[in-house]
Amino acid sequence: MTGRSARPWWLALAGSLLLHSVLLEGLSWPLPQWQAQPESLPIEARLMPAPLVAAPRPSVKPPVPPSRPKPVPLPEPVENVAEAAIPEVAADVAMAAPPDELPVELPVEMPGLEPEPESLPAAGVEPAAPPLNPLPPRLDLHFQVRYGLARGEQTLVWINEGDRYTITSVAGATGLAGVFYRGRFVQTSRGRIAPSGLVPEEFWDQRGDKRSSARFDAAKGTLTLNPAKGAPRHFAYPGAVQDALSLFFQLALTAPPDGQLTYTVFNGKKLRDYTYEVRDEASLETALGSLRTLHLARMADGDGRFEVWLAIDRHYLPVRVLHSDDRNNEVELVLLSISP
Repeated sequence: MTGRSARPWWLALAGSLLLHSVLLEGLSWPLPQWQAQPESLPIEARLMPAPLVAAPRPSVKPPVPPSRPKPVPLPEPVENVAEAAIPEVAADVAMAAPPDELPVELPVEMPGLEPEPESLPAAGVEPAAPPLNPLPPRLDLHFQVRYGLARGEQTLVWINEGDRYTITSVAGATGLAGVFYRGRFVQTSRGRIAPSGLVPEEFWDQRGDKRSSARFDAAKGTLTLNPAKGAPRHFAYPGAVQDALSLFFQLALTAPPDGQLTYTVFNGKKLRDYTYEVRDEASLETALGSLRTLHLARMADGDGRFEVWLAIDRHYLPVRVLHSDDRNNEVELVLLSISP
């Protein structure tokens, strides 16, 4: 072997020794260790009921709350409330805010001032009239009439149809008086029934062959009389009015009166204001027996005498009437029968 060929061999031997030393040193490096996994925990399975799931609700947009008005600063309290004028405070508050910013209610508690009771009626509202006394749909009252030395009979008929009424009076002489006083005296009143009582609308008066009529206009407060002779006459009256027939049943419907009562009455010829007062309660002997009556009398007014006795237990109907006519002749009516 020559010197040139031995040189590469030594180089290869040196490289091999170097490689083996590296490999031997590399085996001393710590190799990565695999750690044993912990034993898995036991798994326990249970059957559970499925939870109830509510059906989805439709989405509803919440209402938008109305914008609240801005509070209005109240005026500073005053030391003496009695001297504070409430209307002036309200006016100052109204001026402090624009109309669109005023609160709906402004609760201001003022010491020493109490609110008005709610039971009081509002200003300008008239209290309701008391209920009327009930009357049968039809009544027939039969009277004996005494006129001076003459005698006669009178029938008074009341008919009620809903809110309408008709009263008819028929009188005639009997006995010897019938020889001198022939013919019949007939009067009729028609109208409506209001919560306050009777409201006459028409009135007829017939004495023999003489006939007159009158028409009431409650809305205008006027009465037009068409006499048996002459031109029509016009009367004005304030408030309620009654005629010679409706007055008796107006008293029956509104009895018992409290102290005095005043009516404007049309007697067939003229219109007058009359005041009646309660005299007393008396027992009166009649063809129906002894009746408890309420005695009313017209106060002195220059038109003569007028008194009436109302039967308390018979719908406050008239059972006796005393009055004087234009010639100061006294007329008396005494009840003979009532039907039903």
